[in-house]
Amino acid sequence: MFLKKIPGNIKEYPAKSILIIGLSSLGDNLLLTPSIKLIRDTYGKADIEILVGPRAVEFAKNNPWFSGFSVWNQKRVLRLIISLRKKKYDIIFDFRNSLLPFFIRGRYKFTFFLKEFFSDKIFTHESERTLKFLEPYLGKVEDVHLYFPVSQSNKEKIEKLFKIFGIKKSDIVVVMNPGAAFPAKRWKKENFIQAGKELLKIYDTKIIIVGNKQEKILGEDIKTGINDKNVFNLAGGTTVEELYALLSMSDVLITNDTGTMHIASAAGCPVIAIFGPGNPYRYGPVGTKNYILHTYLDCFPCRFEAGCRKKFACMNHIPVKDVIDAVSVVLDEEKQLQLFEFE
Repeated sequence: MFLKKIPGNIKEYPAKSILIIGLSSLGDNLLLTPSIKLIRDTYGKADIEILVGPRAVEFAKNNPWFSGFSVWNQKRVLRLIISLRKKKYDIIFDFRNSLLPFFIRGRYKFTFFLKEFFSDKIFTHESERTLKFLEPYLGKVEDVHLYFPVSQSNKEKIEKLFKIFGIKKSDIVVVMNPGAAFPAKRWKKENFIQAGKELLKIYDTKIIIVGNKQEKILGEDIKTGINDKNVFNLAGGTTVEELYALLSMSDVLITNDTGTMHIASAAGCPVIAIFGPGNPYRYGPVGTKNYILHTYLDCFPCRFEAGCRKKFACMNHIPVKDVIDAVSVVLDEEKQLQLFEFE
């Protein structure tokens, strides 16, 4: 089973059906959105389906970019292949770099085994690295953004929620995301509590805590620790679409290295990203008003986050003061501009 050679003018091919083999998590697929948008813009009349992992269902569900989606299930691979083989796609783009395209019918199949192997995985951001795979065929993207389409109804839900909380349009809204799937990536909850208390002293702000259902108790602990009527816990209380809408209406997000960080980037919300184990060069927030806090230990950027010999000491070296200073730079930007006189 050999792959058919991709013609040089493939971007002019009148594709009617396309399959994108996406990635496992919500965050990884958000980093893939510049590439997906390039495919979407190139083949505007095509029906595009996507295959994602179980942790990325909310990325594909109700997403107007896709006419349908499938979910990768390790235990049901044969059933998945049989289902996908029933359709003959014009083009298949495999960003998982798997053997799956060899078993699915498609006229042209993009796989990136060699490009993946030889690409820079340290200092090139993941969203740009993936785009380079497509560049020889679909052209270059100059301005890279993350995307996540959201409906007006979700924005209206958050607007109603803000009214219930007594949050006005003129209020400063700070969002905190204290959770992370990998526990070692979590800044201490005591730090979030202290940061919340400091921000309430400095600014007349509202603080909203977000996270998934498993992080609801963590959010409640932080809310209780800050102990202020202007703190609200929404951990486990929003869909991904509602979280996007919330972030689009907020002034800044303080977060660990999680998918929420990338949702904020897509929503245009400034991000204060706290990095311990991980690589912000490759997986940091996308945008111009973001600040990444990390420690310059000799093991930075982290390449072995699952087997740290230093017991993740990096997360213990990021002080609350640095986070407050970064938030202040974002929130005081307009005041800073007023210090200068323009003729």
